[in-house]
Amino acid sequence: MRKYFLLSAVALLATSTANATTDYAEVTAKATIEVAGTFDCPEIDFGKIVVKQNNAESRVYEGGPEGDIISVEKNPELLQCTFNSEKIDLVAHMSLTNPEAPGKVITLNYEAGYTLIIPANITAGEYTGTTTMTVVDGEVQIPDY
Repeated sequence: MRKYFLLSAVALLATSTANATTDYAEVTAKATIEVAGTFDCPEIDFGKIVVKQNNAESRVYEGGPEGDIISVEKNPELLQCTFNSEKIDLVAHMSLTNPEAPGKVITLNYEAGYTLIIPANITAGEYTGTTTMTVVDGEVQIPDY
């Protein structure tokens, strides 16, 4: 009896395997590549900024500092980039960070002038950041920051 039971089970498995179907799909991938030229923008350098110990959030504008700032070495003027021999105003938003001060971020908004926002209780050190400014069909594009 066991012998017939085993044969019946094998026959059922063979039948279900024989009736199995295989599904498939074809996947298409596409990419459009554009090659971008480059243009020149000057570096924005504020030099040394001295703030009070345990400072409150402070700002540096073209007109001067606000808050717990003691001195600013350099006040950059409105900067312009050179694009196809034309001058265009620098438009940038970026975060400046210091690897030795995790979690502390200085924010720079640079449109018709600049605003540098220094957070409270800033840690001493050099803060740097970069952003990519693009010009598409003659129009400046500002990346999110």
